[in-house]
Amino acid sequence: MSKKVDDLTKSVMKALESYSAELMDGVKQDVKTVVNGCLERIRQNSPVRTGDYKKGWTDRIAFQNDQDIRMKIYNKTDYQLTHLLEHGHARFGGGRVPGKPHIRPASEWAEQQLMKKVEARVKKG
Repeated sequence: MSKKVDDLTKSVMKALESYSAELMDGVKQDVKTVVNGCLERIRQNSPVRTGDYKKGWTDRIAFQNDQDIRMKIYNKTDYQLTHLLEHGHARFGGGRVPGKPHIRPASEWAEQQLMKKVEARVKKG
């Protein structure tokens, strides 16, 4: 009797591990898709003076293993300007330059999209 229970336990654990691996692979793909969409939104809404800032946006995988993926979106050419352009800054002669929010709206959109995609994937099974 004990042998049957052990076999059943092993079978259930194997099925759960397989489901978990398939689910994580799908979620990783969803993360990559959403990051690409977020990157495009940031590029579209970035302020343009010379175009270097807008062209400098890129992404990369910061960390990845079997159960986790972390991606980073950053500006490789003019990273110093991201905060100033997003939130505004003081002018040299006085006054302020208003900010042009382009990172936060894209980030909020990406968060919502990823939650929808993951929920749909989990419900789908």
